[in-house]
Amino acid sequence: MHQSIRFRSNIICRANAAPLCTSRGFTRRAVVARAAAKQQVEELEEIDPITGQPISKAVLTSPVAGNAVKAGPHTWAYRVSTPEPDKVADDKPDVLLVHGLASSSYSYRNTLGLLGADGYRAFAPDWLGHGDSDKPDPAAFGYAEEDYIAGLGAFVEAVGIRKPFALVVQGFVLGQYGLLYALEHPDQISRLLILNTPVALNAKLRPELAAYKSPLPFLRPGNKPFDFMTYNMSGSPYAMAEKDALTYGRPNKDPAATAAVAKTMDQVDFPKLLKKVDEGYLTWRKPSLCLFGPSDPFVEVGTVFQFLESKRTNMKCLTLAAKLGHMPQEDYPEALHESMIKWLRGETDADIKQGVLKMTKKGIVESKI
Repeated sequence: MHQSIRFRSNIICRANAAPLCTSRGFTRRAVVARAAAKQQVEELEEIDPITGQPISKAVLTSPVAGNAVKAGPHTWAYRVSTPEPDKVADDKPDVLLVHGLASSSYSYRNTLGLLGADGYRAFAPDWLGHGDSDKPDPAAFGYAEEDYIAGLGAFVEAVGIRKPFALVVQGFVLGQYGLLYALEHPDQISRLLILNTPVALNAKLRPELAAYKSPLPFLRPGNKPFDFMTYNMSGSPYAMAEKDALTYGRPNKDPAATAAVAKTMDQVDFPKLLKKVDEGYLTWRKPSLCLFGPSDPFVEVGTVFQFLESKRTNMKCLTLAAKLGHMPQEDYPEALHESMIKWLRGETDADIKQGVLKMTKKGIVESKI
């Protein structure tokens, strides 16, 4: 299932997203801009060859993830928030945000700005094989579940994330690997947020990834270049700004990026992965929230409730009435932030299993289903 690709040069068209027209919405936009501007440096280091835009590595909204750390044998690129000094508090955990397969930390750029403005230190890495992180040769690096999980652990240590931290996961395959990382390191995790990550046992791969599992070998993509731009644009109810689409498309001409996706899909058994996550979270005890955009063509909200039927009451589910697609952090970061802050403060830990956040002109209110 594919959506038509629509560009607008300067702004994402958010039909039916009335709160953006309120002063509160514009205030949130201003917060993002101020938070990003705080991290600018005077000298721009290069011009992005794809977008033609100047790149400052200290800006959250730059096409390039401007921070790098050596974690084991590989270099990880990442983005990090700058907390507002007057809002920093010892009881605010660090936040680790991980993206899904074939995406990048760029999807969290506005979320990082908002979290920093609220006093949270937050990190969004590019997984190995993605974004601006190293893309190891598939002949030497397995791109299997254990490789990704071990790599993420090395990143957490290398960058100095304080433990326990709040973990946010989103997307296909790597979202599940993030969930498995939490199961393997429960003492490191204070709370968990799941954004539009397929978790139900009957969940299906989205078409671009399912092609790698075709029973007919000649129909598999093989070494054909992966269309990262279309992949990241699909799944949203909104038109994407051209600059953002081109940023997601930066890996299109990088054979190593395509090879990383192909090797990852070659290694994964998706039904087995879903079963491993489902069984692992039967005994999970940390405060957890499934927060799903209801306009996701690849992951139905109803499947989340199927997943929760057998889980402990520490796992909740909330859906946003605002139009959010497969990457809610890209579609409408301001709406997502409202509920994310509630989650970080523990306000979603109340004894309800299912609820809905309704968008109104006065903001976001919670009600039971």
